[in-house]
Amino acid sequence: MRTDRPRLCFVGWGDHVHVERWAGWFARAGWDVSVVSFSETGRYPEGVRQYRVGLQGRGPLWIALKLRYLFLRIRPDVVHVHWGHFATPVRQAWSGPLVVSAWGSDVYERENFTDHEWNGLGRSLRSADLVTCDSDDLAAAIVRDLSVAPENVAVIQWGVDTVLFTPEGPNLRAELKLGDREVILSARNFLPLYNQETVVEAFALVHAQRPAACLLMKNFGGDAEYVDGIRARIRTRGLDAHCRIVETLPYDRMPALYRTAEVTVSVPFFDATPMALLEAMASASIPVVSDLPSLREWVVPGETGFLVDPRDVRALAAALLSALSWPDRGAALRRSVRDVAVTRASQDAHMAVVATHYARIAARA
Repeated sequence: MRTDRPRLCFVGWGDHVHVERWAGWFARAGWDVSVVSFSETGRYPEGVRQYRVGLQGRGPLWIALKLRYLFLRIRPDVVHVHWGHFATPVRQAWSGPLVVSAWGSDVYERENFTDHEWNGLGRSLRSADLVTCDSDDLAAAIVRDLSVAPENVAVIQWGVDTVLFTPEGPNLRAELKLGDREVILSARNFLPLYNQETVVEAFALVHAQRPAACLLMKNFGGDAEYVDGIRARIRTRGLDAHCRIVETLPYDRMPALYRTAEVTVSVPFFDATPMALLEAMASASIPVVSDLPSLREWVVPGETGFLVDPRDVRALAAALLSALSWPDRGAALRRSVRDVAVTRASQDAHMAVVATHYARIAARA
């Protein structure tokens, strides 16, 4: 392990793929990495030290003391918190160099937090050496709504592995018995935010015009009641034979899932830059996504995908039909989609930028 690089400690949901990928990248690059998890332990390269805070039945004082003990044990040079509100207990236990990554739900969903929680978030982000986020729109919200200095906010993508996520390679058509059907993938989870009911209603309109079309959905620990509601909606619309719901897939099989679909749909009511969009684009699956400021940064209608009002079922159906109905332009559109991911969303490129920030922040401290 190289000793001329800062020792990094990542704090967040340690078993979340976002944290696994970010911290894992630095571990594979030879950095000294520890992970402190507010949930379960995750999957990391050999050598990554993992610790659990254990939240069940614990109050804020106990959490702060546990964090302080862990930081004394780990002795990091830089602590990097993933998901903004976790910075509040971390700041109570750690006065050293701090990086915070906002995920979107921590900033966009103000109504879900008390004034005390919101004010604590603002204080923590203002005290950080760097706040990262994955869209210009989210960066503007952090500056505007939480009074963070603009020079301390950087737009850095989670980044997609453009070697793993490519148009070439195996898909899941045979495994899922899809044959040569046109496949629309809804890649987001089964939670109300991700608006799967609108996806199903729009697909019903698509299927009426293109009977061979199939809707492929992915559930990874979604809300059980919501899952049941979506399944009931599928049955009510007579779409059982034309919809597939796959359960959690290992990350290394996700490229095959995206390659299965000509089109990937994602229509949440708010969003930053979702990894599902970048992975779909890297796999050359045409994106149909919500018309939101952060997504306009990636999708130009008719050139790199389609934008729709997430509440407009007919508009979504029309966009899906357009994405499926361009045999003459489809190949060029997919190339454009792939090119955007390669040139603007490479994980290697974005993590290299983060590495310079870590070095700068540790040296200044």
